[in-house]
Amino acid sequence: MIVLHSVGPRIAWFGLREQDNLLYWDSAAEHRRGSWRLYGGHRLWITRPLADESEEIYEPDNAPCRLERIPDGVCITSPPSALALEKSLAITVRDRRWTIEHRLRNVGQLLWSGGAWALTCTAPRESTLYRVPLGGGPPAWDVATILIPLRWGGSHTSRLDDPQISLTADALELRPREDEAKRMLLAPRGRLEMHDPERGTFCKEAPFDPDATYPAGTNLAVYVGPQRFMVELETMSPLRTLPPGATLTHAETWTLAASS
Repeated sequence: MIVLHSVGPRIAWFGLREQDNLLYWDSAAEHRRGSWRLYGGHRLWITRPLADESEEIYEPDNAPCRLERIPDGVCITSPPSALALEKSLAITVRDRRWTIEHRLRNVGQLLWSGGAWALTCTAPRESTLYRVPLGGGPPAWDVATILIPLRWGGSHTSRLDDPQISLTADALELRPREDEAKRMLLAPRGRLEMHDPERGTFCKEAPFDPDATYPAGTNLAVYVGPQRFMVELETMSPLRTLPPGATLTHAETWTLAASS
């Protein structure tokens, strides 16, 4: 894992030794919106209901960050934003498991409401398969909720009958091709998987709170960029109201195993 503190905070590289980066990185700086740049890798955004429609999420996060050593890892913290939010990634590794704590701290004098949005831009290949395990709710009653944004952000679109996406007995599966696509899901297991025959199996998980309120009622999302330039794996925290000085923490656990 390679973590940046010059812009972000961000994770720029993740993968097995002697293999390519699992993460997409926008080296040519092609993907931007005004002064905001995608960069790629893994980053921390903020959510609102239907978060992509909110201007403040595109506030640039290009500034140098503060780096601090912590037990078994590092913590990278951004300067306060125009919204008076301080973003941090606290990353630790134990027993081949990486824990990424995404922290939003209200450093202003007013209330702030929203959630943490943890986005991982992966670099798919022709043979890469993505899976989102579904189900896992209370034993007496279990449902699978899939929300399909047909149009968002002004120009982005997704198809109902997208051949890239299929349902199996226990999961949504995605084999990315050329078309843009997005699916948001309520999935209690909180798990997203990337299976690559050469680069290994990458999984990330985030705890799910059945009593909490999530953006659009969903805790996970997958996004395929046009021409398959990336596949984004997204987890979202419950929505919260932060009084001045309070911190929201949203943790993910990452694992990576060589292909068998």
